[in-house]
Amino acid sequence: MQPSKEREASTEDVTDDLDSLLDDDLAADERGGDADADSAGSSAATATADDGGRIGVDGRWFSLKSFAVALGAIAVGVFAGGAIPIIGGTIGSIGGVFLAAFLLGVVFSGRRYAELGVAGAAAGAGTAVASVLGVGFLPIGIDYLQQWGLALLAVGGGLGLAVALVGHYFGRDLRAGLTADID
Repeated sequence: MQPSKEREASTEDVTDDLDSLLDDDLAADERGGDADADSAGSSAATATADDGGRIGVDGRWFSLKSFAVALGAIAVGVFAGGAIPIIGGTIGSIGGVFLAAFLLGVVFSGRRYAELGVAGAAAGAGTAVASVLGVGFLPIGIDYLQQWGLALLAVGGGLGLAVALVGHYFGRDLRAGLTADID
């Protein structure tokens, strides 16, 4: 073998070993205990084959399908919350993010904090920018965004992220309470 091919082969072996170790740890955490040495390789292969990876269309850590559902639900929640006549505006939009994340927490069987957090942050940042541009004269809003735009995005995105995560947490908590056996 050539020296470059030996390095590539050794690098692939190291990353494969690292992936299998991470998969073993994740599989052990999901089962609630340590993985046996005999079943470690088979559980890692099964977890990788079933889930299709950690990040992707059906990933364990970030799923594009779940993100699309979360983004759509949060967009509907922001629109519906902003359309409420008395509350409306920013407060109604944030309430819509909370309600959408809460309902998705009740509906989704798995944890989807990453997807809902990103969707909530995007909705919060978008709502913050839209509320500035929608108030008053457009050149004044653009001048305000030039001066304070980054801070406005950070505050709006952070608020959307926090509200979405809290809503999803409470939705999952309600789901766990509804599906638990009564002694």
